Amino acid sequence: MAEKSVFKYKIEPQYVDFTDRVSVSSICDLVLHAAGADAHRRGFGIDALADNNYGWVLSRMAIEMDYMPAEYSEFTLHTWISDYNRLSSTRNFTLTDSEGREFGRAVSQWCMIDYATRMPVDMNTMAKAHEGNMVDAPSPCERPRRISAITSEPLVEHKVVYSDIDFNRHMNTMRYIDIIFDTLPIEVPEQLNGFRLDMNFVKEARYGDNLVLMAEERDGARMFEYRNEAGDALCRMALEDK
Repeated sequence: MAEKSVFKYKIEPQYVDFTDRVSVSSICDLVLHAAGADAHRRGFGIDALADNNYGWVLSRMAIEMDYMPAEYSEFTLHTWISDYNRLSSTRNFTLTDSEGREFGRAVSQWCMIDYATRMPVDMNTMAKAHEGNMVDAPSPCERPRRISAITSEPLVEHKVVYSDIDFNRHMNTMRYIDIIFDTLPIEVPEQLNGFRLDMNFVKEARYGDNLVLMAEERDGARMFEYRNEAGDALCRMALEDK
């Protein structure tokens, strides 16, 4: 069994919003940065997969924060893979402050795709790499919840442009989050402290796609769904206060 990987971060000015605290999209960006960096140094990052024209895509993620750290705060992020099956790999995270107190945690589920077909690849092809890098530790919070469809009227429209896409040539996770927060009253990020955000990625949004975002409140949570012009669900998110 492997050990958890450790990364050190500081909340630099580019990661904060008008509250002088880290934004939701930025903390998610740092978490996902650790995922990519850890996969790279363990030998199954995007550079290694590129030899077979494969790549990682985020399928689901849940993040819980007890509070949002302020600008220039330093924190430690631990990440580890706890399990995998034929379709997905589970990667976990904890965030602790300079005093060693945990203030955040996340669970993510990843799929491997063939770039040529955009179809999933059997994760058993990575069995050897995974088996040497598994950590015997449970996920630190409830795994990402399945989010059911939203039936409300469209709230906003968005065309996927250059600044939205990442190396997979699909819309970046953080852009989905930022657009959602752009639709909320300014008091929401201003007063946001502890929260849980669940994300389900159903289908890719590609450069040039025209999207609509729908929203509703359900069971005390703000629910969101992106769809393309064909009406296909692309991404669903649920934001709730803790």
